[in-house]
Amino acid sequence: MSHEIKTFYNIANSYTKYKDELDTFKRDEKPIYMGECNSFVNEHITNIEEDPPTICNTVMKFLNLLKEESESYKIEGSKYLFYWLHNDILKNKSPVEITLILYKELYRRYNEEDNLNILNKYIDQMNENTSDKLVKLTGIYDTFKKFEKEVTSKGAEKKCTSDCVKLFSTYVHECQKGYDYDFCNELKIFREKYNFFIKTYIFCDEQYFLQPVDLFDIVRIIIVPIVLIVVTSLILPLLYKFTPFGPWIHNIIAKQKYIFHNINEETNHYIYSYEMENNSSKTGNYNIAYNST
Repeated sequence: MSHEIKTFYNIANSYTKYKDELDTFKRDEKPIYMGECNSFVNEHITNIEEDPPTICNTVMKFLNLLKEESESYKIEGSKYLFYWLHNDILKNKSPVEITLILYKELYRRYNEEDNLNILNKYIDQMNENTSDKLVKLTGIYDTFKKFEKEVTSKGAEKKCTSDCVKLFSTYVHECQKGYDYDFCNELKIFREKYNFFIKTYIFCDEQYFLQPVDLFDIVRIIIVPIVLIVVTSLILPLLYKFTPFGPWIHNIIAKQKYIFHNINEETNHYIYSYEMENNSSKTGNYNIAYNST
């Protein structure tokens, strides 16, 4: 497997430690920052098992942990916190925009208590675009982990296909459409991991492999020009016949022909004049030579 490229979305495939911390804090009934969390409510936390003050306390504890950790832990941990809220708490039932509001609101409450703004730049790195891609990438790894567990469990039947295939195809088209190179690179990394697993551990044929990300580019490069040629060949005659575009093009072509015709006439005239002068010069030379004898 190739060396992994560092991208904004690297957290997607290495989030287990952050999930473990959050789940541990959530189980811990000892509260902190109760003054900020006791009154916390959120209309989108509708699961009866998820108590808003408990969620608030869990996030406060996790942010407190991040504050003391390394730079990379702060960066990746703050990203995973968003996914945890979106997937584990809101159960993927709300748009990322709603999760983003919840994410920022919880951090605001934390910052009011802490008042150091240490985590500002890590929290602010999340916006609607990056958070959407992060949710998709982390989600496809979640799907992959469930597939791994299913096919490697004792007595499991051989299975070479998973929900990852459809998700991967959709996300590849999306990354190329949006020219998000980090997103595309993360999909390439995911493809390597996925194909390695089904080849090495399940012994599946290549027909079950995820297609190269670049292959989608090649298909688009071939199809787009063909479509443009077909569309142009159909539209241009209609434009020429039924719109001012036709007479306009006709006038331009006529002018170009007229100019070209004049250039040819002038060129022929100059060539003829030059030949006449050249012939006269030669005749004069002959006469001089004759007279000298």
